[in-house]
Amino acid sequence: MSKSFKFITGVVLAAGKGVRMNSQLPKVLHKLCGLPLIYYPLSLLSSLHLKNIIVVLGHKKEEVKEEIVKEFKGINFACQRVLNGSAKALESALKYVDTPYLLVMCADSSFLDKKVFQKAISFHISKRNACTVLSRESSSPSSLGRIIRDSRNEILEIREEVDLDRKNMPSLKEVNAGIYIFNREELSKQIKKVKPHPKKKEYFLTDIIEIFRRKNYKVRAFKVGEREIFYSVNSLKDLIEAEKVVRTYLIEGLIDKGVRILDPQTTFLGPKTFIGKNSVIYPFTFLENNVKIGNSCGVGPFVHLREGTVIGDNSYIGNFTELVRTKLSSRVKMKHFGYLGDTEVGSKVNIGAGVVTANFDGKKKSKTKISDSAFIGSDTIIVAPVKIGKSAFTGAGSVITKDVEDKTLVVGVPAKKVREIKNV
Repeated sequence: MSKSFKFITGVVLAAGKGVRMNSQLPKVLHKLCGLPLIYYPLSLLSSLHLKNIIVVLGHKKEEVKEEIVKEFKGINFACQRVLNGSAKALESALKYVDTPYLLVMCADSSFLDKKVFQKAISFHISKRNACTVLSRESSSPSSLGRIIRDSRNEILEIREEVDLDRKNMPSLKEVNAGIYIFNREELSKQIKKVKPHPKKKEYFLTDIIEIFRRKNYKVRAFKVGEREIFYSVNSLKDLIEAEKVVRTYLIEGLIDKGVRILDPQTTFLGPKTFIGKNSVIYPFTFLENNVKIGNSCGVGPFVHLREGTVIGDNSYIGNFTELVRTKLSSRVKMKHFGYLGDTEVGSKVNIGAGVVTANFDGKKKSKTKISDSAFIGSDTIIVAPVKIGKSAFTGAGSVITKDVEDKTLVVGVPAKKVREIKNV
């Protein structure tokens, strides 16, 4: 049973424009392994079973909110009307917080293992901290804020890159992960004391650390080990690196569960890609979210399985094949190039090279059903909507425009019945 943290409110700061992304799309909606950036912190917070989760919206708030409610239920929203910094963003959410503790995250960075957060919460409470900052060592800190400590190794402040002395930058390897645990009472008293940055004119949440220290509030860092997977996105270049980090994490998880992935560098998938045990994924495969692959399957090379595709156990999908919204039962073979869209395929079906379901007539998409033990000849075009019966055969190059009866061979353009098939 998952541990519950009903005494904590989660807050995700998602109001900013993300200027460095150089994009019209809000930063938090940029896709990371096929899902918006905002998905990752919300998924983690949801798994912790907090009392409440609040997302602070601002830039293009309706667009962001619409994307969130598609995926998550019970999320509450606060609005930062003036986009003037992370401290003001958090302040806009505080009036909705009725728990003694807050877990605050930026929408563009996170660790991927919820155990990190569980340990950090326990650390915060056991040490009776007013604020716990999650930090990590980084050999390439880039634009992340640095943790500044005194001679006793206590945290003095978090200094943003814009305020760092260039001479000292190389020696400062401990960075702020952008994740905090606060006591609500102390935070409510002090957050209004954050002043605008002299250069940026924004109210930085990181300044609260120095304010807490002056009040003799307990501030500690929960330093996360190097093995814990972390990403942070401030630019499109960062997004490329984050994609590599998250994809590697997902692939290693699948390998640990008995999936063989021949070339992780050319295998692309998402958090909602499910692959069964003993399946083999060949190079240059793109497996979207909401794709399910059964046990003991072979997929690839050069395969694109799009959202809504299900591959049954002991099936094989070979090179240069695309499937979308298609369900294959067990023991289906489609070893060579082809396309199936909006198709239901029964068990023990063989689909020859070059087979295409023509599922779109320019106005609407229609469905195809291929029944058990059917044999679809090479270069068959199936014009949906149509049903191909059990143990039916189509000749090479046929164009199927009408339903095909069970145990029947059809051939031609358009395909016509040639004969019944016996002993199948």
